[in-house]
Amino acid sequence: MLVVGASGGIGEGVTRALLTLGATVVAAGRSEARLNGLAEYAADAGPGILRPHVVDVSDPDSAAVRSALAQEYGTFDGAVLTLGNWGPQGRTGLLEVTDELWDTMIADNLSSHFRALRAVTPLLAPDGALVHFTGFSAELPYPGAALIGATNAAKKSLLRTLTAELDGKGPRIYELVIGPVRTRPRAAAGADSVSWLSGEDLGRHAGELIARRGPWTAEPLQYLLDRASGVLTMSPQ
Repeated sequence: MLVVGASGGIGEGVTRALLTLGATVVAAGRSEARLNGLAEYAADAGPGILRPHVVDVSDPDSAAVRSALAQEYGTFDGAVLTLGNWGPQGRTGLLEVTDELWDTMIADNLSSHFRALRAVTPLLAPDGALVHFTGFSAELPYPGAALIGATNAAKKSLLRTLTAELDGKGPRIYELVIGPVRTRPRAAAGADSVSWLSGEDLGRHAGELIARRGPWTAEPLQYLLDRASGVLTMSPQ
């Protein structure tokens, strides 16, 4: 399996969960140092095999990225995309957003996902699956962080469109709309709640979808907002 953004807060939890399930995980990230840190963090997660791979999957030359991954690994049974940038600390009103911040957030939270889809989807086996995470701010106004909500809404639209275009004639596409997630970086910053799902919870769910196990494999759009809600197939709005 391929995990894009594997060294991020959610990505490392997803990676650990897939390793625990016994998968061979190609952990893709841009920073060798962070991937080395991931390898240390996941060292006891077995019985799966971890293969860290330094690559920028959001590179505009998607064909070159795809070719390099295919040459080394061939096709993948599944891929999990977990990318994102929360931007600067604090809240910024929409009318105070600068062009520089706009460009950065569009690049990191939308263009990167589009390019990752373009690079990764053709690498998946026809009976494989791609799992993509989008924040619940895609569904709601998000005062003080408008670009998070706007890019999440756009990502959701991209994945829903890709699902419709493939129309069952390629890998399965799963768009998982998620609430706040327990991660090590968030916990270190003082943001944590036992009611939230963890990165490992999401990884286990993704692994089940990719393996075509469980009751949710026929649902391309799912909401995993917190532990109490479970898995929903319609927005709780």
